[in-house]
Amino acid sequence: MHPSLQVLPIRPASSAGPSLSEALRQVQRDASPDNDRDYCRALHDFVRDRVRFGFTAQFETVSPERTLALGRGHCNAQGDLLRALLTTAGIPARLRFVRLDKHILHHAVPAPVYLCLPSHLFHGMVQARLDGRWLHSDSYLFDPAGFERQYARLLASGLSHGYGLRLGADCRWNADGDSFSQACADDLHDDDPIYDSLAIALQEKAGNNTLLGLHFNQWLRLAPPPLRRQGERYLNSRLRPAG
Repeated sequence: MHPSLQVLPIRPASSAGPSLSEALRQVQRDASPDNDRDYCRALHDFVRDRVRFGFTAQFETVSPERTLALGRGHCNAQGDLLRALLTTAGIPARLRFVRLDKHILHHAVPAPVYLCLPSHLFHGMVQARLDGRWLHSDSYLFDPAGFERQYARLLASGLSHGYGLRLGADCRWNADGDSFSQACADDLHDDDPIYDSLAIALQEKAGNNTLLGLHFNQWLRLAPPPLRRQGERYLNSRLRPAG
């Protein structure tokens, strides 16, 4: 049996939420993957279906375990969780960062926030190594129902980017090639920064996810906890189902 398919030992449940090992054991039980490709696909779907796309007060300082416990995270947090699950499962994985036009968040965040965003955003996607190739994916952002809702809104708007998606987006990954919901192949460049984790990217002061010149993490640290919770609700208000 491949090391990534071995049954993991049972550990006591954490009050903060399931551990990565517990999550892997659940995926093994529910999906019964036969090989690494099946495992990649199952872990992609686990993150997509368990962690809603949205913004949290910890933003990019959040750990993969905390993102799993919260059940919510933005693209970089979701990607870092999938990266951590793949790595823990024995499948080489890392994050590749590209610059996305902020139009991807048009109508996905409140208008005042959108207007203050930089023109391009620092967007991490997962790279997983299978059969000697690095495959790319960021198609884990919205669960199927959320994806259909946001994509229908995008089509109705006549825009090419917005509502957290782009035309041609997908929420499925067969782990045979690349699959995108926000980025696309044209966004990939030879000089894209690659990091082993989101935490390392932050340590290297990579990225430009700022609001009025200050990194989102700095803004969130300035707010007391009650205001942070209100801020989360406001930031995520455009992602809710209509009605």
